[in-house]
Amino acid sequence: MQVTQEQTSPCEVDLRIEIDAEKVGAAVEETYKELSKRTKIPGFRPGKAPRAVVERFVGEERVKEHVADLLIQPAYSEALKEKEIDPWAPADVELVEFELDKALVFKAKVPLAPKVELGDYVGLEIERKLEKITDEAVDEEIKGFLERSAKFDQITDRPIREGDTAVMDMTDPEKPDEKPNRQVTVVGDNLPDFDKGLVGMSIDEEKTIEVTYPEDHPAEELRGTTRTFGVKLVEIHERKVPELTDEWVKENFSSETPEGEEPPAEVVDTVDKLKAKVREAMEKSAANAADAEVREKIVEKLIENSKIDFPEVMVTERVNERLNQTLEELKKRQLTLDDYLKHLGKNLEELRGEFAEDAREALRANLVIYEVVEKEAIKVEDSDVDEEVKSMADARNVPVESVKAYLDSTDGLTNIRYRLLRKKVLDFLVAASNIKNVG
Repeated sequence: MQVTQEQTSPCEVDLRIEIDAEKVGAAVEETYKELSKRTKIPGFRPGKAPRAVVERFVGEERVKEHVADLLIQPAYSEALKEKEIDPWAPADVELVEFELDKALVFKAKVPLAPKVELGDYVGLEIERKLEKITDEAVDEEIKGFLERSAKFDQITDRPIREGDTAVMDMTDPEKPDEKPNRQVTVVGDNLPDFDKGLVGMSIDEEKTIEVTYPEDHPAEELRGTTRTFGVKLVEIHERKVPELTDEWVKENFSSETPEGEEPPAEVVDTVDKLKAKVREAMEKSAANAADAEVREKIVEKLIENSKIDFPEVMVTERVNERLNQTLEELKKRQLTLDDYLKHLGKNLEELRGEFAEDAREALRANLVIYEVVEKEAIKVEDSDVDEEVKSMADARNVPVESVKAYLDSTDGLTNIRYRLLRKKVLDFLVAASNIKNVG
């Protein structure tokens, strides 16, 4: 057997393996003997027909398939041993030359383990951008609370105006026999011609509104066209946003403490207290966002400082896994992959390309992080997992044993260990970096 080796990338080796004709011939003879036992040949007992007779009843492709099964895997294993190669995953095998009376030649693309040459990861200079929470931002957040608490009052004593909600029966003037179609809309959210026609209408008033669609309308078939709508105004509703007062705050943010529970440390029952509470929450959210961005920057710098190689099969596996997950999600929504691709405006090759780029980015991050884990001997102890499980149980107000039983049945403990390990190594990297706050 002849084996030639070519290093095509740091994590992939191509082997060209040639099995000599004599060994192929012996495998062919063994194959015919084996197939003669399995093939019913008139006039002969199983395994007793001469090879020349068997050849007429057994196709060459079937023989080749059997011979390849006999020879390729043992030859591949022997080649790995000869070249002292430790594959990371099964090889991609390609037949190059294969005739029953000649040498068999095949190629094996062998993936090797990922390699990481870790760069500097201690003392990294990182900027922490912390969003400043202004009075205006707090007021805007509270404005959102007020708007979500808005009530809709039915109006009967005035015409409709912009900002009102209209309940209307719509008809097509060209189809007078059709039943009216009831619609609800906010005046100001429609095409200008339609809103202009609605403004000033009174309850039970009927009107024909002519609408010209703009040239950039999403529906291509409507661009530049003019349509006429019959409208009867049925109801008018006015949206009323409450005024920010201590009474409103007390009503919406201060409630009685249930019997047996501890009252909150501070009752929010005034506008000033609400503003302080909102500011505190926004500042905490901003700090969390800044911390998350710091972690991302550290990983980005770590990747930039390091040399990371991995076999392409790792990307392919992740792409296939994500594609399968997508197919499962689409199946639950009773959609097909073609529907999804059409919605995205992409073909399958483009989608796989996007998945592949995401996979490469994630692999680089994971590999470099786990190299730090190895270097620093960072571990997750059983006590860490137990503490996390207890926190999960306390948050859900269920027994710890119930949470453990569920996690055991879903392999959830593995996910918890992974999450805790990632948190530990990122906490280490943050502590080891020079973080500068910038506003």
